[in-house]
Amino acid sequence: METQILTLDGCKREVKITLAASELEPHYEKAYREAQPEIQMQGFRKGKVPIHLIKKNFGKSIEANAAEDIANEVFQGILQEQDLRPVGQPTLRDIQRNSDGSIVFSIAYEVLPEFELQSYRNIEIEKLVYPVTEEDIERELERLTLERASLDDAEQITDEMHFVTVRLNPIDSATGMTLIGGKSEEIRVFLKNEPAGSELKTSLLNLKVGDTFRYAVPSTQEGQPPVPMQASVQEIKRVVPAELTNTFVEELTSGQITSTEELRQDFEKQITSARERSINEAMDNQLVQKILEAHDFEPPQTLISQVVASMLQEDVERLPDKKLPKNFDVRRYAESRTPIARNTAKWMIIRERIIEAENLEITDDDINKHVEELAASLNMGEANFEYLRSAIAGDENLQSRLMHEKVMDTLRGYSVITEKEFDPNAPENAQLADEIV
Repeated sequence: METQILTLDGCKREVKITLAASELEPHYEKAYREAQPEIQMQGFRKGKVPIHLIKKNFGKSIEANAAEDIANEVFQGILQEQDLRPVGQPTLRDIQRNSDGSIVFSIAYEVLPEFELQSYRNIEIEKLVYPVTEEDIERELERLTLERASLDDAEQITDEMHFVTVRLNPIDSATGMTLIGGKSEEIRVFLKNEPAGSELKTSLLNLKVGDTFRYAVPSTQEGQPPVPMQASVQEIKRVVPAELTNTFVEELTSGQITSTEELRQDFEKQITSARERSINEAMDNQLVQKILEAHDFEPPQTLISQVVASMLQEDVERLPDKKLPKNFDVRRYAESRTPIARNTAKWMIIRERIIEAENLEITDDDINKHVEELAASLNMGEANFEYLRSAIAGDENLQSRLMHEKVMDTLRGYSVITEKEFDPNAPENAQLADEIV
């Protein structure tokens, strides 16, 4: 057997395996025996046709069908002998049959890139400082009382604490009259949730049931002008927030929290925890981006494709019926996600090198700590601790998540951090402010 490994572009490799006719014979004999139980010939029962007759009558087709299995079996042996570590599934690209009975198999595969791990210590990053204020807590308390508000009938919209049902009828842009037979629709509006100064909010204030007004509905198609509508008030409900009392709090939390002051403290803890997670994530993004920029290599296309497939699966899981829409353009989706997938694949490779360099591993203490935190969040007693631990200890996704956290904790510990006061009103911080409020 002759083996030749070719280095192609980047991470691409190709191995050419030449097997002489004598080396192929044992593989063919095995293929004859495996085919024997299904072969029928006149004068023989099914599965009882002698091997020499099988070879004479069906040999060529059996040998041709066996070629891929032979290539795979031989290739697996080469992987072990030469310690080759392909990424993803190798592909049989070509089978060349020679006149002397020998065969040359060409198998393509990819490997991880060779690169020098750059320093990941003393990276300068910013840490946002965003303390919890009384205003933040009041906002959460208001949200809570509004979620459990009552709705009372009202004659007039006197302020923004109203739910309003509005019927919209299309208008003929040429005549300015309501279209006869035009399809109408109803919308429900909570004025408090409408942006300050919005056309709809301004138009509805002080109206009564039966009042009408003109309203330009924003188009659902980008670049298209608003759609003119005749709007009429159908129903008005006064929103009466729940009264925040100790009794309300105790009933809401099933006795776990017994006073409004304890609830305030609990909200402060929750908001602080949520902000810490988002702030750490923002720091992690800075670290990852700077580490990516310090490494100049292209990840294997196989790994990029795997990441894209994983992203698509996650998006599908978020859909109501967990199915892709009809005529979904998978190729277009892949093209749009490839830049992100390329960076993700690159980071996965670098992260493994960091794990190796730092000798990081998931210990029993890591698992126990996670289980304790999970049990506390679920209000589970100690009696259920071992059950919970055994249920999740072997979860590969959990292991991966814990390892990611350990890597990022390590990198943050090495970084040079400059604190920066966070301004939630700055336009560039709008999205992050929504995430960490």
